[in-house]
Amino acid sequence: MEAVAGKGVSVILCCHNSAHRLAKTLDALAKQEVEPHIAWELIIVDNASTDNTATEARRLWEMTGNPQKIEIVQEKKPGLMYARTKGIRESNYDYLLFCDDDTWFCPVYISVIFQALESDQHIAACGGEGIPVFESKKPAWFDDYQEAFAIGHQDHEPEGTGIFQLYGAGMGMRKTIYQKLMDSGHETYFRGRTGKKLSSSEDTELTNAFVLMGYRLIYLPSIHFYHYMPSGRLTREYLKNLFHAFGTDGPVRNLYYSHLSKRPFHRRLSNWNFHLTLSLYRTVKYLAKPPKKNGRSIYFHWNKAYITELFRIRKKYAVLNNNIERLKSLRSNS
Repeated sequence: MEAVAGKGVSVILCCHNSAHRLAKTLDALAKQEVEPHIAWELIIVDNASTDNTATEARRLWEMTGNPQKIEIVQEKKPGLMYARTKGIRESNYDYLLFCDDDTWFCPVYISVIFQALESDQHIAACGGEGIPVFESKKPAWFDDYQEAFAIGHQDHEPEGTGIFQLYGAGMGMRKTIYQKLMDSGHETYFRGRTGKKLSSSEDTELTNAFVLMGYRLIYLPSIHFYHYMPSGRLTREYLKNLFHAFGTDGPVRNLYYSHLSKRPFHRRLSNWNFHLTLSLYRTVKYLAKPPKKNGRSIYFHWNKAYITELFRIRKKYAVLNNNIERLKSLRSNS
């Protein structure tokens, strides 16, 4: 069976000062077991790097001996979302697969992503299990917070009606649905990690939008990616900063959820006053009994950032709400 033009997988590897992290990532990509009828390409996006990321990426790929050609492109504007957008623009195939510079795909990752997206045109995105690889000893608290690091299964259904979000790391995506979203004029709120800012809600926003458009997300337990955890990410201070970012992202994330939820109580979050009241109640509740063991300080910082952001977006809350509501008008009739 010959490859059909446009039918294949574009792997988009986004890098920022990644020269020292790329060896294992590229080695795992070079060892992909891709059937002959599946076309694929590797696009490396050098995102405002100040090291020799581009040169090192080409050298390391040549060392693998894989004959697959790679394309290295530049995105000068720093930020993961900008890098991914650049990679999508440069892509030649129907299916997109995001690869971080610290993730290592299992050998059949590309093939299974292709097969899953081929199986049903209503699947917008899919992803596998994240497995941690620690540079140093795993902290005692890590398992309780592993989801915050894109680790673990992705089969959580908050209302038993399907998955609402996926990790961006290792996520496969249908380009036509992404393009439909962009062509609609929908304004995405989150821009991803930039420099030391730890926001990572652009993945949640994108996959939430797909579900609101009437498409499905699926978790593929048969594939996995290894996610490298350097020592710098394994401290309580990093965890606190990570949850501060989650708190800042929280009001808009929950505004999306208010449109995804079928529960009347949660749907009321589209009202700013109700949202604030619930946030204040939750702050008191979490101080008395945090959701996770020894998490009082972590959730205090989360709630503080959450309420601060909720007040900051108060004047544009209705506009944000309407922007999200309009996604439902993009639902396919088929």
